[in-house]
Amino acid sequence: VHYSNGANILCLFTIASPSHHIWNIEIAKALATKGYNLTIVSSDVEANQPNLTFIHLEQVYSELYNATADSEALDVIALTKVSEIEITIALHYLFLKMCVGQFKSKGFSVIENYPNNFKVDLIIYDFTNGPCLLGLMHKFNYPPIVAVSAFGNPAFLQDIMGGHKYPAYVPHYSTSYDTNMSFRQRLFNTFLYVFDSMVRKYYLIRQIQSLSNSRFNDKNIPHVGNLEKRTNIMLLNTHTSHDYPEPLPPNVIPVAGLHIREPKPLPENLLKFILSGKKGSILVSLGTNVRSDRLSKEYLNMFLDTFTELSDYNFIWKFESDITNLPKNVLVKAWLPQADILPHVKAFVTHSGLLSTQESIWRGVPMITIPFIADQHRNSRKSVLNGIAENVDFKTMTAKILVDTIRKVVESPSYTEKVQKLSLYFRDRPIKPLDHAIWWIEWVLRHPNDHHMDSPVLNLGSFKSNSYDIGLFIIFLIGLVIVAIRKIFKKVRKNNTKLPKSKKSN
Repeated sequence: VHYSNGANILCLFTIASPSHHIWNIEIAKALATKGYNLTIVSSDVEANQPNLTFIHLEQVYSELYNATADSEALDVIALTKVSEIEITIALHYLFLKMCVGQFKSKGFSVIENYPNNFKVDLIIYDFTNGPCLLGLMHKFNYPPIVAVSAFGNPAFLQDIMGGHKYPAYVPHYSTSYDTNMSFRQRLFNTFLYVFDSMVRKYYLIRQIQSLSNSRFNDKNIPHVGNLEKRTNIMLLNTHTSHDYPEPLPPNVIPVAGLHIREPKPLPENLLKFILSGKKGSILVSLGTNVRSDRLSKEYLNMFLDTFTELSDYNFIWKFESDITNLPKNVLVKAWLPQADILPHVKAFVTHSGLLSTQESIWRGVPMITIPFIADQHRNSRKSVLNGIAENVDFKTMTAKILVDTIRKVVESPSYTEKVQKLSLYFRDRPIKPLDHAIWWIEWVLRHPNDHHMDSPVLNLGSFKSNSYDIGLFIIFLIGLVIVAIRKIFKKVRKNNTKLPKSKKSN
C-alpha cells in the first residue's frame, strides 16, 4: 500500500523518441507507485495504469517522418554524411516539426480544454525539443517545473538554467572531439556552441512562440523563452563515468542510469541459444532510429559475412523483419530485451546511443561502436578513450574490418577488465539514480517557490556573466594608455626638433 498525498503532476513528454520514452516513463511509473497522480501528454503512450493517465499526441510522428512510430526509419547512409553544422540545423528543424505535430494533435485540444481550475502541483517536461507546450504553465497558474532529458547535457543548457559552457574542453555533442583539442578544434567547437545557441534562440524559440500565439486559446501567455527559465530543477542523463566532466549549476542534477533495472530472466529458447555459442555470444543492435532491415544489400552482406566468419560465436541481432539464409549462429528478433541480454554476452555491437552505452557499462560489457549521428560519435569516442570499446566507421566499414574489430574486443581481456571497473564506478553511489531523481522531484513539491539555487547567469546574461564587458573595458583602457604614450612620445620628439642648435665657439 502506497501513501497518496493527492499531488497532481502533469508530464509533458513531447519528444518523438522511443529512447526518451524509455527514460521518462521510468520516472513517471516510480512516482505513480508512490501514490502521485500523473497525467502524461506524450507522442509515445501506453495503456492507462493506476495513477497514470495518458493523453496521446498522435500527430507528432506523422508530422515528423510522414509515418507512424512503428514504421519510422532514418536514411542511414545520409546520416553518416551530415556535417556538424548541418546536424545542428537539422535537429532544431526536427524539434520544430515535433512542436507542429503536438499542436495539430487531438491530444493538445484535450489538455488545453481541461478546466482552468484543475489543480496541477508540478509540471515535469522533457526540454529536449523546446518549450512547445509550456504555455500550459500559464493555464494552470504557474506550478513549479522539473525539466528532464535522456539526451545528456545539451549545448543550450545555459539558456534554461544559467551556468556556463566551456568549449575549450567540453566537446559539442555533434563532434567526436575529446577534451584534448587542438586550437583549430577548439575554435570550431566554440563556433558550434555559439551557433547552436543562436539557432535555438533566434529560430526554434521564435517559431515556437509564433505557434503558441496562434494555437493557445489564451493570448496572454508570456514568452516561451521566459517560461522555460522558471524551471526549478533539471534532471540530466549524465555521469562522470562516461561523460566529460564539466561544472553544473546546483539545481542541475545528474541521474544517469535511472532507466536500468535488475535484469529479468530470459525466455528459455533465447537463453539456450546464447549459452550454446562455442566461445560465447554477441549482441548486435543499431538502436531504435536505425533499422537494420533498411540497410543496403551491401551492408547486410557485410554483417552476414562477419557472422559467418566468426562461427565460434553466436549472434543475437535486432532485425526488424524476416530474413532468409541466415547462418546457423545468428538469431534475429524485431525486439530484444537488451538490458536483460547484456549480462549474458561477451560483447555488444552498438550504434553508441547514450542509453545503450550506459546499459553496456552498467552490465560490464565491452562494445564495438558504429555511430551514425549526433551524440553517438562523442559517446563512441569517450568509450574508446576509456578503453572499453573500439570504433568502426560506417562509411568505410568492410566485413574484414568488422571481423577484426570484434575479435580484438572479445579476445583481449583488457576491454572487459576496464569496462567492469568502470561499471563499479558507475554503480557506486549512495542512492540509486531513480531514487535520487524521485527525491529531487519530491523536494520541489515540498519547496515549490524555492529558487535559491538558481544561477545568477539567468539574470546577468552571458555578456556580463562571462565578464566580456570587463574585458572590453580593459582593452579600452589599454588602448587609451597606448594612445597617450604615443602622443607623449610625439610631443617629446617634436620638442626635441624645435630646440636651437648650440653655436660653435671661435
